[in-house]
Amino acid sequence: MNAVYIMQDKNIHLAKSIDFNDPFWQHKIILIDSRNLLFPDKSIFIAFEGRFSDGHQFIDHLYHQGVRHFIISKSIAYDDYPKAHFIRVKNAVTILQDFARHHRQQFNLPIIAITGSNGKTILKEWLYLLLQQDFSLIKSPKSYNSQIGVPLSVLNINAKHNLGIFETGISQAGEMENLAAILRPDIGIFTNIGKAHDSGFASRNAKIKEKLRLFKHCKIIIYRIDHQQIHEEIRRQKLKNCYAWGTSLQADMPVYFKSKKKSTILFVHYRNKQFKVKIPFKNEAAIENCAHAICTLLFLGIKPKRIEQYLPLLRDVPMRLELKEGINDCKIIDDSYNNDLQGLQIALDYLEQKQIQNTEKALILSDVPEAKTETDYRAIATILKEHQIQRLVGIGPYLKRYQGLFSTIDQTSFYDSTAEFLLEIGQKEQFRRAAILLKGARIFRFEKIAQHLKKRIHASVLEINLEALQNNLEVCKNSLLAGTKIMVMVKAAAYGSGSTEVAQLLQYKHVDYLGVAYVDEGVRLRQQGIHLPIMVMNTGHHEFDILVQEKLEPAIFSLELLLKFIDFLDHKMLPKPYPIHIEIDSGMHRLGFEPSSKEKLLELLKKHQKQLLVKGIFSHLAVADKAKLVSFSHQQANVFDNFARAIEKTLKYTCIKHLLNSAGIQHLKEYQYDMVRLGIGIYGFDMHHQLHKLENVLHFKSSISQIKALKKGASLGYGGQTVLQEDKRIAVVALGYADGFLRIYGNGNSKLYVANQAANTIGQVCMDMCFIDVTEIEAEVGDEVIIFDSIKKINALAKAAHTIPYEILTNISERVPRIFYEG
Repeated sequence: MNAVYIMQDKNIHLAKSIDFNDPFWQHKIILIDSRNLLFPDKSIFIAFEGRFSDGHQFIDHLYHQGVRHFIISKSIAYDDYPKAHFIRVKNAVTILQDFARHHRQQFNLPIIAITGSNGKTILKEWLYLLLQQDFSLIKSPKSYNSQIGVPLSVLNINAKHNLGIFETGISQAGEMENLAAILRPDIGIFTNIGKAHDSGFASRNAKIKEKLRLFKHCKIIIYRIDHQQIHEEIRRQKLKNCYAWGTSLQADMPVYFKSKKKSTILFVHYRNKQFKVKIPFKNEAAIENCAHAICTLLFLGIKPKRIEQYLPLLRDVPMRLELKEGINDCKIIDDSYNNDLQGLQIALDYLEQKQIQNTEKALILSDVPEAKTETDYRAIATILKEHQIQRLVGIGPYLKRYQGLFSTIDQTSFYDSTAEFLLEIGQKEQFRRAAILLKGARIFRFEKIAQHLKKRIHASVLEINLEALQNNLEVCKNSLLAGTKIMVMVKAAAYGSGSTEVAQLLQYKHVDYLGVAYVDEGVRLRQQGIHLPIMVMNTGHHEFDILVQEKLEPAIFSLELLLKFIDFLDHKMLPKPYPIHIEIDSGMHRLGFEPSSKEKLLELLKKHQKQLLVKGIFSHLAVADKAKLVSFSHQQANVFDNFARAIEKTLKYTCIKHLLNSAGIQHLKEYQYDMVRLGIGIYGFDMHHQLHKLENVLHFKSSISQIKALKKGASLGYGGQTVLQEDKRIAVVALGYADGFLRIYGNGNSKLYVANQAANTIGQVCMDMCFIDVTEIEAEVGDEVIIFDSIKKINALAKAAHTIPYEILTNISERVPRIFYEG
């Protein structure tokens, strides 16, 4: 237990423990992110300290927003907050976990706890869908499975719940004991074991041991006997109440599979009887999750006959929140796979995060399965009011019954069913220039609404995983020295991914700077509500007016450009010096001041300090990605260092110095200076293979438009240049060089992927289509085709085109829609 300092009336007292029954904790909302504040008077803000963010920095802001209760871990200026109530602790995470443990003890509901390397979230969501008609459920939202996510989820348990479903994840030894003490689960499910987080444990077996700590007091532990390492460790520990399923006769519940064209039959042997379940999946992971679910349902008393009815209704759950282009200049935030109060709050936070300018904030919401009373819907109405929703479409009998509770929203309409809403929206235009959040329970089939509202697009799409991008940002931050700032380059539409959406996320994550190539890129970001400092790499003198108007900071790289900017500022007569960044040519010989121009530059900077504020000084390393040429990088750094020091000595103040790009961040730590520039590294590219935790962000996909069975001697494409030497099945893919799939990729020079199998290109790439050989692949019209979904595949395409990954990414056409998602 923490040592606790309680401050009241400006006095700080040391207490041995916290009494969670104290009124301080009663009926309060735990807040850990200042941006998610909804109910100031009911919130307790826990100020977590991280390496790159510190919650204590936001106390002043929250206090002036009306928050009065704070958990802190370091001293602050208490006298500035006379009405506040502070509890000071050594470890804020421990206090959150202690509070969650106390809260859990107030309720006697059974809990299902899921752990494992993969499949936790999808299994949790499937169990929720399968059990929601039989129980009043509480589940962890999204993938809230961490040391902070689990306690936050548990704090949502209330008296109406009679079954909980929570997932748990750990990344190092010693963590599971905390989660087990909070959850006290009755049913444990161990999905599988893989390489995820291996680095945090002495061995794979040590990781299994740690995960099994969750199930110490479970009434039943469900696992797959075919996972040999898990099975052996369970036997070694002599754990009781285990129930193993698997393809072996040794299993408690033998399960055998029979694959159909687009489904699988599971033959389940249970209590000396057999029943069969048809599931609409063929992949191993889905089959495994379904078998785990069957075991769980049987233990909870669900009869085989009902299981036979339930399981075929499962569908792939889009475990992500997507941002799509919609009709009439709308943005569609699609989170329509389920609907619960926690998920609604997360989705509304996401809508807030996007900060889509000059748009109406609209919500299409279905009945919430767990909400049945007027009190429940009054709470929902309050949440929508706090999030300033301007337009609400409510679908379902409960929302329609309680529609009077939503009178504070500017525009509302209510329907009994999705079909009724679609009928009306088909007859008259409903939305224009709106940010529309779709949040619906599965039974309401909101995918039909999404299909109606989304912009009509061709089959190829580029998907951007914002969760992976956030991971890469954190990985790169963790490789920096303490106090080093970070600039993220979002030039060239963020390397083809879409600069606005990426910039909005980076702003939300508090990066220090953004970098763009041209003024118009910076202007677009300002128009979309980006207020971070933005450095512009290439500025022409004719753009100075708009640059200053939008508060963009130019990189000045020549005496000629500097003189023109000084002349512009003289005529503009601004009230204070304007920020600029001085670019130094340290040996790359692209843009920048060479050492020979140093004296003239210093003279001008000193003379015009009333007009100019040198905010930053930077240069580019030419061979940071070439370990063998590191001596040249050292030489460049030396030139840069001498030049930068001379500038600061002349100006008599310090500037933000930045030299390293993505390739240099890990390899050349000694040159991090005040800031680094993160570019392609944020998309998962690691030039030195040292940042092993980076994840691929970009997924380029298309689909099969048609399949043809062609005989030997048939020709393909324009000019008939490709003549088949044998009979083949050829798939026509809706992807061509106008989409960025270059002509060089044709004629077998690259591979696309269908059903996880490589298919060689055949024939020439056309403007809008290409051909692949699916003779040996079970493929159908409409099947997904992967161009790339990993760094390895992007690198392979680059190699085939004799180029670099940068060109592959920036070549993807603007006509290819970008879909942004989390999860």
